Amino acid sequence: MGLSFGETSRAEIHDLYRRRIDNAIAQAKRYGGQVVDEGDVLAVAQASIAVTRAFDPHGMDELEGIAAAADLALVKVLAMNGLTDFRDALSWPGNAAASADVGGCTAIVAAPDATRTDAAPEAGYVLAAQSWDLATDNLPFVIGVVRRPKDRPATCTLTTDGCLSLIGMNEHGLAIGTTNIRTTDARPGVNYLSVIHKALAQTTHEAAAEVIARAPRAGAHFYYVASAERVTLLECSARNAIRRELERGVAVHANHCLEPENQAIEGSAATSSSRHRQARMEALGAERPLTFEKIRGFFADTDGGADAICRDDFDGLNTNGAVVMAPGTRRIELVHGVPSRGTWVALGF
Repeated sequence: MGLSFGETSRAEIHDLYRRRIDNAIAQAKRYGGQVVDEGDVLAVAQASIAVTRAFDPHGMDELEGIAAAADLALVKVLAMNGLTDFRDALSWPGNAAASADVGGCTAIVAAPDATRTDAAPEAGYVLAAQSWDLATDNLPFVIGVVRRPKDRPATCTLTTDGCLSLIGMNEHGLAIGTTNIRTTDARPGVNYLSVIHKALAQTTHEAAAEVIARAPRAGAHFYYVASAERVTLLECSARNAIRRELERGVAVHANHCLEPENQAIEGSAATSSSRHRQARMEALGAERPLTFEKIRGFFADTDGGADAICRDDFDGLNTNGAVVMAPGTRRIELVHGVPSRGTWVALGF
């Protein structure tokens, strides 16, 4: 499977690797005050290989296949997959008070009560959705991938060329996604794509949540695990995993820590964009009943301009895609690029 992926995306993988490395080096300097080079990034990735292989041998097998077929060293493919985490591991000590808008995502997950109607009060269902903001020049490499491994569940995900799972669902109706946060305990370890890839290989909600909570994580992320009637929220630093169950209503997470334990080690002050997107999505999510189509429309919201949920190349940042998932019916739809003018497409099993 990895060999097929690497062969199909060989040119794109080389191009994306170079763009992501250059971006990480610039961000470590701009937002962490650290002068690093490609060798420093690869040293963190190299130090992460053994722990990643021990954590998920199947996922590492796929990465090795991607690397072999793309003719790019395994350490470079791993660095490309985990650049966000490895960048953070290089960013401190530095100016921890810096305000760093180094990407972004806005997630919203809804418990069944938020989707119930007066006509069918028993028919509520879980929805899970998010946007994915990244460097504008990464947009051509954003793709939808359907994986059908022989010994693991089939998955449908939004990711990038040559990379493991980012946002998606498996055939058992487990939907998983993430938003980036930054904490100063980042370290060599298992990057977030490898964490999600293994979580999507599970067959039960609890097993997927435990994979995330117990992983020897390299960096900080908010994760959600959603199934037909249940939502688990995990705000994680490299070492902390604060886990909560969403019993009612909605939960929203942008790109700053909401849990006090993680706020105490947060590496960057919350940006105006993250705060605006958090508040704006909370306001939009207060509508009842929520539907798949309504939430899809939230990601086209341009209120706030450069701080909006939907951003169109502001200061080199772009909403490069979005995903909406209904785990109970295995429905997953993706949009490539800016949701306000992109076309939503359905993936399926």
